[in-house]
Amino acid sequence: MSKNAWLVAAGAAIGSSLRYGIAQALPTAHASDFPMSTLFVNIFGALLIGLAAGMPQIMTHDARRYFLVTGVLGGFTTFSALAVQTLNLNSVAQSIAYLGATFVIGVLATHLGHRMVTK
Repeated sequence: MSKNAWLVAAGAAIGSSLRYGIAQALPTAHASDFPMSTLFVNIFGALLIGLAAGMPQIMTHDARRYFLVTGVLGGFTTFSALAVQTLNLNSVAQSIAYLGATFVIGVLATHLGHRMVTK
């Protein structure tokens, strides 16, 4: 495996562990409950990715970018959990609200993070 692949794997282990910790701290009683921990993780992760995207010292340095953005933040945020949890929600309205909040707030958080370090 290449050096960059090891950096991604190490970062992903950290990011996934952080996501797991947050899921344990904000548990849901049932799969059909609104998945607040995944929503929080994805929005906070989007903010952090936006911050990183605005930092040339991260984005122009392969090792830092692979470790932090692809590894840690890629492992921290999760599309697969979002997809499964959307299927488990009680209603179409809840599913639309969850997807809409994740997408809209996530994009806004990424933009905010980027602007925080570039302005």
